[in-house]
Amino acid sequence: MTPEHQRHAREGMHRRELGGEACYIGMVAAPDRQALRRVAKGLLAGIILAPALPHAVPARAAPQVVAADPARLTTAEKVVAKLVPQGIYLRIMRDAFPQMMDAMIARMSGMTAADLDEKDKSGKTLEQLAAEKDPAFRERMTIMTRVMGEEMGKVMDKLEPRVRAAVGKAFARRFTLQQLSDMDVFFATPSGAAFAKDYLLTFMDPEMLQEMSASMPEMMRAMPEIMKRVEKETAHLPPPPKSEGDTDTEVETKQ
Repeated sequence: MTPEHQRHAREGMHRRELGGEACYIGMVAAPDRQALRRVAKGLLAGIILAPALPHAVPARAAPQVVAADPARLTTAEKVVAKLVPQGIYLRIMRDAFPQMMDAMIARMSGMTAADLDEKDKSGKTLEQLAAEKDPAFRERMTIMTRVMGEEMGKVMDKLEPRVRAAVGKAFARRFTLQQLSDMDVFFATPSGAAFAKDYLLTFMDPEMLQEMSASMPEMMRAMPEIMKRVEKETAHLPPPPKSEGDTDTEVETKQ
């Protein structure tokens, strides 16, 4: 792989790694409008994916959709209505998301660039580096996460019925009628109803957020070796196109 290939590969990976955390580092280095836009995109990714992270799998081509058995679909919809209750995403975005991001940012602030395999010899924490470039950095990020939580909560609230419909179809395809009926019976009990009502919210609980935040340094330290493998296995490919962020910058410069 040529140096140009390697540079493109590294840049592409750094722009995608760990959503808001990677964007946070970029913001420290360049607290401008483009950096703010990258942060926002990273946070949006976290908003959508956070509850699904424990079950995440690599993206692949969507299989052909097969119509579900009507009986299974009817029962699946009853089950999903309890697992994804009305207003759940609004609650997550409005109440839990800002707290989650504030906790992650607070933990990242005490780290140094070297901890994240970034080049910096000052030994200063990310909080110190950010304050030097933008004294209002922390307040700016707090406001951003709050506003995004409130506004995206409204958007997700509108999308919620579609999410329920999609999950219902997936359940109808994945589980048998007997399995779905068993779930429905369980969720009708006091214990089952309590579980279903708060299931998604548990992924935003303090224990989960603490573990997610604590795992970030370890995941970041693994990135160099991951990138070596990526570079090796993509050496036969041409360099990727410029990122959307680079394109945005060029357009704004021309304007």
